[in-house]
Amino acid sequence: MYFEKKISIVMPVYNTSVLFLKEAVSSILGQSFDEFEFIIIDDGSAAPVRDYLDSLEDPRIRIIRNEKNLGITKSLNTGFRAAKGKYIARMDSDDISLPGRLQKQYTFMERHPDVIICGTETEAIGSAEGKQGSLSGKYRIEDTEEYRIKMLFENPGPFHPTAFFRHEKLLEHGILYDESLYYAQDYGMWETISHYGNVAVLEDVLFLRRKHENQISTAHRERQIQCDKMTQRKLLSELLGSVTEEEMDLHYVHSTGAFRDAKITPEVVQWYERILKANDRRRIYNKRKLKKRILIIERRLVEQSFTKEMSKLDKLRLVFKYLPFPYAVRETKEIALLKFRSLISD
Repeated sequence: MYFEKKISIVMPVYNTSVLFLKEAVSSILGQSFDEFEFIIIDDGSAAPVRDYLDSLEDPRIRIIRNEKNLGITKSLNTGFRAAKGKYIARMDSDDISLPGRLQKQYTFMERHPDVIICGTETEAIGSAEGKQGSLSGKYRIEDTEEYRIKMLFENPGPFHPTAFFRHEKLLEHGILYDESLYYAQDYGMWETISHYGNVAVLEDVLFLRRKHENQISTAHRERQIQCDKMTQRKLLSELLGSVTEEEMDLHYVHSTGAFRDAKITPEVVQWYERILKANDRRRIYNKRKLKKRILIIERRLVEQSFTKEMSKLDKLRLVFKYLPFPYAVRETKEIALLKFRSLISD
């Protein structure tokens, strides 16, 4: 398949601070790899952003203007449809790509044709001044079975704005973002894309993510959670059939690791037992790896349930209090190895 460009960078913009936007744009134009097109989708921004975008004269920049605000998901799809690159790189309008980002991701993808998407490690910033990132030269290619199992319980990444897609695979399978996911569209994308290739993450810090109050992940957290649940509900329904709102709440709160007050209870253990039994029947996921993932989650919940001041013996007593006897007997060996050993060896 022929592509006019090597890389298309896609960056939606909606009323971003012009100061942050300038830093984001400069970080792309200053990349060591310069054979790219930079597609900026102006999603109905006000005059300060429009005026700044109008002032940009670099021939690599293509500006697409939405007639009205459509949201990030539809804007991303607009950019992906317009892309002419062999690879598509994501970029956020308030973050910073360090100078070697595109070169390293391009080189990696050229060497690993089985990988459909590649992300990078990131560093959180308030200011970009003096930030250089770090280079390890290492990478990891996710075990596809484990990646898809992890997706049943949480968003497995990579960090969305670092994503670097193999465009040919997206076109071949008609892959775009699910526009019903106004927020957390990356979670739905990872679920789709993981059927068609491997997912990799470069362990170099090549991206600086800015933390501020106006981010979608900060300002619209509740809506983002609802979109996360939509993706999880899809996966759980394939395994369990119908899932109630109460079950979705229980699953999300206890599985994602985002709620530090979540605790192990008989109800939680029974829920995960239901997932294991359903998978025994339907054989969607690797049985051993699914069980291991659930035990890891339960171990975390056990740790959160008890304070560090408790004695080791008290911890063990309380663990068995919360584990139904048949479950504890059946899983004694694996629980002991994966859960209790770490629990009593602080």
